[in-house]
Amino acid sequence: MKLIINAAGICATGPTQVVISFLHECIAYKNNEYHVFLSKTVSKEINQSNYPPNFIFYEILWHPMHDGILHSFLSRRLLKNLAIKIKPDVVFSVFGPSYWIPECPHLQGYAQPHYVYPDSPFFQHLTLYKRIKWAFIRYIHIKAFKKCGKYFVCETSDISNRVSVLFDIPNSYVFTVTNTCSSVYYDRSNHRDILLPEKQSNEFRLLSLCSYMSHKNLKIINSLVPVLKNTLPDLKILFLLTIDEDNYNQSFTLEAKKSIINLGRVSVGKCPQLYSECDALFLPTLLECFSANYPEAMIMRKPILTSDLPFAKAVCGDAALYFDPLNPEDIAIKIAMIINDKLLRKDLIKKGENKVKEFDSPSTRAIKYLNICEEIAIR
Repeated sequence: MKLIINAAGICATGPTQVVISFLHECIAYKNNEYHVFLSKTVSKEINQSNYPPNFIFYEILWHPMHDGILHSFLSRRLLKNLAIKIKPDVVFSVFGPSYWIPECPHLQGYAQPHYVYPDSPFFQHLTLYKRIKWAFIRYIHIKAFKKCGKYFVCETSDISNRVSVLFDIPNSYVFTVTNTCSSVYYDRSNHRDILLPEKQSNEFRLLSLCSYMSHKNLKIINSLVPVLKNTLPDLKILFLLTIDEDNYNQSFTLEAKKSIINLGRVSVGKCPQLYSECDALFLPTLLECFSANYPEAMIMRKPILTSDLPFAKAVCGDAALYFDPLNPEDIAIKIAMIINDKLLRKDLIKKGENKVKEFDSPSTRAIKYLNICEEIAIR
């Protein structure tokens, strides 16, 4: 099979990890010919020399939609012309929308929770202007998804069912392959090179391993820090963030910054080590399809503190301690529970180790992706 793997529009941390993991697993399937379109973000994480000759890489300098009218137009034209020249059996856009239309069967990964969870608390606190903005973005994205291809792959069966309704397409056009953690989490040789300062005896570290996006709800830390100081006055609670410097400087108060270590973007290979130097996963997100942070924390034996919302419970089940993501007092209580109750921590870690076995492994996920591509190629 001649396959285009399209990652030209990927810039966020989670999707980047999925792409890298998938490419790594594809090495085992030598009969395929892989043409890989890389965004600048993904390209930085790829050592092309590690791949065999049946991988051909193309570095795409501009996002097909978000790098200005001219550059985005040129990017879309380049992608389309490359596909015409390559003549693939299938195009797999690991996460869509692709914003360009291949002439062959096209599989798009769906990871836009905003449109399938319209009752999320994320929308309840938006200004009228932002509501209108999101309505416009929704219109553009849905139109792009439907125009660019008719096959979709989602990360949970609940999302697949909702996508079928959202796009008004048959269930047979929507596939489910669970997300998982990257293969680097299974290779303990990646756990090296200390990333953080030496830990103090009264310190507890909460890791939020994600890019800065409004639905991640990281700004709740501003309200949470003073509450924690009252709730746990003898402890130093540190929040470990991996967001860009501009958003860090603009989004957090001076008081909150005293309790934050922001590392900026961390390469995929270093993420297991970062987990090992922290005490728990802290994910106050308001919207997800499937966050890879959950299985990452489970396999790294870290307890999970996250939002009491349907998407989180669908993934974590009883392997997480849930809080109201908009209530700093409730979050502080749950953080105190995790810190003070060692048996609770051990129980959540054990449940996480069992839960992670239910998800596809990186190799199984890759096989399922490739099987879907082969199936739609002959439909």
